[in-house]
Amino acid sequence: MEDHAGRPIAILRNVKRLRALPLLVLPFVGAGCVERLLVIRSQPAGAEVWIDGEKRGETPHTEHYAYYGTREVTLVKKGYRSHRQSVDLASPWWQIFPFDLITDVLIPVTITDRVDLEVPLEKEPEGAGAFAETMKRAGEARDKANAPPEPPR
Repeated sequence: MEDHAGRPIAILRNVKRLRALPLLVLPFVGAGCVERLLVIRSQPAGAEVWIDGEKRGETPHTEHYAYYGTREVTLVKKGYRSHRQSVDLASPWWQIFPFDLITDVLIPVTITDRVDLEVPLEKEPEGAGAFAETMKRAGEARDKANAPPEPPR
């Protein structure tokens, strides 16, 4: 059977089905999403959070990140020893090609990849503050000694 232009009707039916395909796929494209979180807590709370040398806030802190890899996390709180740790943010199996195409694009829900870091901070030993004060005075004395001499009056 042919249409009025002489084309087979079966081909026209297939073309009409293909036109509907983008409408069927459209709701799923871009609907998938992976949220990557690094959640940092300290005991006690309120420590400054530094990630890869940049201050990012205070604990408890949630860091959103886009790329997997190793991050250097440093926590600083007065009266406590600073804590530095390398955190490996390894990609899970479902974020490796070709599975990531499915989780990032086709699945219409948000998947959360969450890494929790819990750090108990240790108190500074007695006299640690005195050492810092001594170093400050030594720096001031060095700066004064290295300063150019004052002109005679």
